[in-house]
Amino acid sequence: MSSLEATRRAEAAYPAARSPFSLKQSVLRGSRPGKEDFPSFLQKMKREMNAGLEREDEAYFELNAKALTGDPQAVSFFMNEIEKYLRKTPFTGSVPEAYDTAAEALFHEWKGFGPAYRWFTDRAYSESTGLQIIGRQIFYNVKGKFVPYPYEMPSLDRVEQLKRSLLKSDPNKKLNKDNPSAEFKMDDPLWPGRFIRLAIWVSPRVWEGFTTISMRRQVVEFLDLDDQAGTECIPAEAVPMIRALAMTFRNTIIAGAVGSGKTTFANTIVGEQLLGSASCMGVVMIEKHPESTLPYQIKGHRIIPIQAANEELMEVGVESLRHDPNLLYMTEMRYNEWEFYLWSGEKGYDGITGTFHTVDSEDVPYQGAFAVSTRIGGSMKGHLVSALKACELVFILESVGEGKKRLSRISEVFYDEAHSSVFANDLMRWEEESGDWTYNAEITEGLALKMRKKNAEAAQALLEILVRLAEEKPMSGPLKESLKSRIVLNE
Repeated sequence: MSSLEATRRAEAAYPAARSPFSLKQSVLRGSRPGKEDFPSFLQKMKREMNAGLEREDEAYFELNAKALTGDPQAVSFFMNEIEKYLRKTPFTGSVPEAYDTAAEALFHEWKGFGPAYRWFTDRAYSESTGLQIIGRQIFYNVKGKFVPYPYEMPSLDRVEQLKRSLLKSDPNKKLNKDNPSAEFKMDDPLWPGRFIRLAIWVSPRVWEGFTTISMRRQVVEFLDLDDQAGTECIPAEAVPMIRALAMTFRNTIIAGAVGSGKTTFANTIVGEQLLGSASCMGVVMIEKHPESTLPYQIKGHRIIPIQAANEELMEVGVESLRHDPNLLYMTEMRYNEWEFYLWSGEKGYDGITGTFHTVDSEDVPYQGAFAVSTRIGGSMKGHLVSALKACELVFILESVGEGKKRLSRISEVFYDEAHSSVFANDLMRWEEESGDWTYNAEITEGLALKMRKKNAEAAQALLEILVRLAEEKPMSGPLKESLKSRIVLNE
């Protein structure tokens, strides 16, 4: 038999020999489902498990919503189901780079945050205060600066799936062209008792393909003033002065830019007031979204954490006063919160503390008045007068890099009738030129009288310490006028 004839017989017996050998095709032809590539395996598993679980368990949809936000029972349930599936249908392909095991990868690509999950569960990220997904890109915060995360989201469809899953975790939230933003919270898997805040922007708030999901983690426990001095946010020399100032219970705004440490410092001030009190204090803490961990950290006082939507804030705030609070704490003041803050101050309540995004002490009363005027209308001048009765002290915080924060100003804000204007009178201020803090002991008589009336011992201690500090490190030019307020008051 000729060699040509032998070749023809071989081709007839083995037709596949006519095309080049392909290992991938050969494996796929004879593979079981468990040997498919990861995306195909994931889709097949989802179809089979969704159908099976929905038939077997009526609580499936509730568990499904809880799994994304880290509920331990829900996570354990789905991980057990995935592991059972893998025992029946093993996966022998390559696991995506972000994951260590097939079960881990399948859970987080099905129910979790995809490759971003490590930020939620890996101790290496426990001190990172933020994670941001923008389209497929992921960034995380390291010591106050965002840097690229080691992995990207696998696709824009996966980002949209994550968005839909977050919405299912809270049926009251809506995301569409008329409501392009929403906020959520979830328990922090790395820090039991703490939480992570999530904010989502979708089109048309952002471009198509740039859905943005931002997470903020609370990584700092309660810091008293000594702890704040240890972080170099304040100087040790000022601790007794600020402690005495806090115990006069004046109405205070803790302000600063995003990430400046204002919420942590507000917790410090309210916590110092509680720790320094000889009796059980009542605190009404009003929030739209959980900001403070104070109720978990300060015991022995009546701390009532209240959540209220924008349209409820004023009503809930007024109702809260029936629970006999000594302190009112508003952890994130934007527009709606100012109405209650001003109303409370005008009614004569003291011990009100709130946080606000601004960097100018002298303009805080104007900004509070503007917020109320924008929301409910009325006389801007009238709202400004109310704000001047409600705002007495302003603390300004700033971020100084490498995750560090600094208290840059403590100011008394007051109305100067002679000049028909509003001034900030700095009592403590950071001086960039000298790289140190300076002090001023000239408190207006009106504020000094209120302090003595509330707590004469603390007021006396405050004045004595301020006088000494001002002699050692005198401040020049402590007054700064609010030109915005002046224009309104002289219209």
